Amino acid sequence: MKITDINRSRVASVMVRGYFHAFFSGQADALYPGKKRLEPKEYKQLLVNNFDNLSSQFVSVLFPVLIRLNYSNLETVTEDMKRRHFSETTSAKILLRYACGSKELYDLVTAEYQKQIFALLDGHLQSAEDYFVDCPTLAHENNVPVSLAIRSIVRVQMQAYAAGVTQAKTEINGLHQATVYRLMIAGMMTLLHEEPVKFEEENLEMMFRKVSLNSDNFEHLMNEMNQAYEDLV
Repeated sequence: MKITDINRSRVASVMVRGYFHAFFSGQADALYPGKKRLEPKEYKQLLVNNFDNLSSQFVSVLFPVLIRLNYSNLETVTEDMKRRHFSETTSAKILLRYACGSKELYDLVTAEYQKQIFALLDGHLQSAEDYFVDCPTLAHENNVPVSLAIRSIVRVQMQAYAAGVTQAKTEINGLHQATVYRLMIAGMMTLLHEEPVKFEEENLEMMFRKVSLNSDNFEHLMNEMNQAYEDLV
């Protein structure tokens, strides 16, 4: 199946969901190593522990990715930010609003953020089934290239996962490969599909190919994962 462009809103919503899944998976790997499933009270405690800094951490990861998603000329963006006197003291809300490029996308991102918070307050991360209930459509007139969409979700999830591990402040500081693979498969599923993908006895490569839909997307995903990993280490 060949998809060359994808709804910008779908990409942004997947990035938000991907951030939460990746950040709190990093926290779980660092604080509960070896535990496959956290209890609801443990998810709630992780949210409490991180709540004060969560929005600023969220924006620090998504800001550069949203800029590349929504603006074509980075030099123009840099000059515009200087003209607006953006600095380290600029609020996370203003930075996020600017990076989104439009009020409509900003409203969508903040609404998606709240959905993820509510899920954690219920003691879990948002399921794929719940995401697909009212997620943005794949097709829309406001599209971005699929290659850019894949890069965006990979970057957000890798950086958010690493941030989650680091913020836990434990002796664990490496990336758990199985978690990274799980996050990437989930990210591609929510990015390119209309419903959860069911796996049977596929090996890891076949799972990646299944969610990627075609060989071009699979190659983009592998390349972006490798590059994101190199940038982190």
